[in-house]
Amino acid sequence: MNPIFPSVFLTPDAIQTNVQKLMGRQSAGRGFVRALSAAYRHSEQPMRLVHGGGAEESVLAAEVRSTGWQGLIEHQLIKQPEQWCKAGVLYYPAPMNNRIGWQRSRLAGASMALCGVTHTISSSGVLAQLADYVQGPFADWDALICTSRSVHKAVHQVWQLQQEQLAIRLGVSVLKPALPMTPVIPLGVHVDDFTPDAALRAQGRTQWNLAAGEIAVLFVGRLSLHAKANPLPMYLACARAAALTGRRVRVLECGWFANDAIRHSFDQAAACAGVRVTRMDGRQPGITRQAYACADIFMSLSDNIQETFGLTPVEAMAAGLPVVVSDWDGYRETVRDGVDGFLVPTRGAGDPDCAQAVSEAYEDGRLNYDHYIAHAHLLASVDVPACTEALARLMREPALRLQMGAAARERARHVFDWSVVMRSYRDLWAEQDARRRSALAQRLPLALPRRDPAFINPLQLFDHYPSALLQADSLLWQDASGSVSALSEVRALDMWTFSTNRLADQTAMQQAWQRLPVAGQPGLSVADWSDACAWSISKGLRQATWLHKVGLARVAGADLELLE
Repeated sequence: MNPIFPSVFLTPDAIQTNVQKLMGRQSAGRGFVRALSAAYRHSEQPMRLVHGGGAEESVLAAEVRSTGWQGLIEHQLIKQPEQWCKAGVLYYPAPMNNRIGWQRSRLAGASMALCGVTHTISSSGVLAQLADYVQGPFADWDALICTSRSVHKAVHQVWQLQQEQLAIRLGVSVLKPALPMTPVIPLGVHVDDFTPDAALRAQGRTQWNLAAGEIAVLFVGRLSLHAKANPLPMYLACARAAALTGRRVRVLECGWFANDAIRHSFDQAAACAGVRVTRMDGRQPGITRQAYACADIFMSLSDNIQETFGLTPVEAMAAGLPVVVSDWDGYRETVRDGVDGFLVPTRGAGDPDCAQAVSEAYEDGRLNYDHYIAHAHLLASVDVPACTEALARLMREPALRLQMGAAARERARHVFDWSVVMRSYRDLWAEQDARRRSALAQRLPLALPRRDPAFINPLQLFDHYPSALLQADSLLWQDASGSVSALSEVRALDMWTFSTNRLADQTAMQQAWQRLPVAGQPGLSVADWSDACAWSISKGLRQATWLHKVGLARVAGADLELLE
């Protein structure tokens, strides 16, 4: 298959990492663009950026340049799909939405393939978009990349429920809609960015006053008990492992708090567990890299439905750290239990009734999204004794830490390095392009142009509103009360300012009006009049309608029969 260099939809928020509310999707987005720059560095094609225009153009160009791209950049406006459809594939750094799908389908369903990717899928907005794929403007040459098998299962569960609902609604037994491909492709990391550095390790341990034999257990990510991971199980496991082994333990938390109330809740939990915690702002340049370098063990006990893949455990693996993580969604697909570290068992409430009231309150607006996921995290637990045992073993056995850290780094390099992951992306894009070309060649119904029913052409939807329709063979005359000066005066009215180029300017309109016959002469068809003015039929019809609207033209013809 030929290599495909897709257009890429971007907003500054999708790839900027020097922001106050840094999220994993932004780190992943920047990593993706950096990998794209490297993969296509020898291409003679430009990098095609699709965006909203305005100030975004220069900001995005600077961000892309900072990832190493030295080739040409072509800017394409999201408001002009005829620009971005020429690439064959459009990559969208989230689940692609219906609006983009309909913009594409207006030109032709197979004019290009759409490729989205999952991040958090727990919000009602994202879940509604996923459900819409069942009846939306998508096809099997489109793709929604699932970053883990866990996400893949959830997406298909949503689709199954939506198909069942539509089958009931339509009174059919089975629905078989054309759905996007759902390949499982992990997020990537640039492994060389995390190469262990003895000097940086020494510097960090000195900076944060870590004693020579003190075990540093690191967590990286947003410091949020309701949106990321409740810290208490980690604190308890660290305190208990320290008591079991007689070793000093320090918890390092590299991230940021959304507010002081959350910070206070973390402080309370640490005091309750009796563990010492040192925190650093993970948004500061170089701090996260230094934290990985000086740590001995990485720990992340996610218990939140927002998590789908988990980028920080893979970063820790790239840094050569043994990892202790919860056996939770994407985490279990990155970490090999007993090889790269340990998976800590988790439990979830087994009866859906446990969350029924919370789910309904979120649906009704009595709970906002933050409170919804906070309540949901109460229904998941991490096995603290098992975590304590895993941590204690790593604390007692430095050789095991080295062995697991080395295995983790090798796995990160061979499975999760962006150079490896990008090959999967490129293979997918090639397959998408081949599928859409085949659909075009076969003229499959989904491959042809279609309009969004919400934006149907008003002259189609409302063609029964007027008494009659003006057509190409309708006949035109000058109205007897009209004159060039009258036309000039009417055309100059401010009420037509909004019309821009959809109405001919004053000079062109005068010349066109003068071509019309006067009363008593044979009428001139709209088609012939348009030809004489060097206009398309559609433009001629627009101008003829306007002249009739302002009382400067008369129309007649057999085609003007009254509509029933």
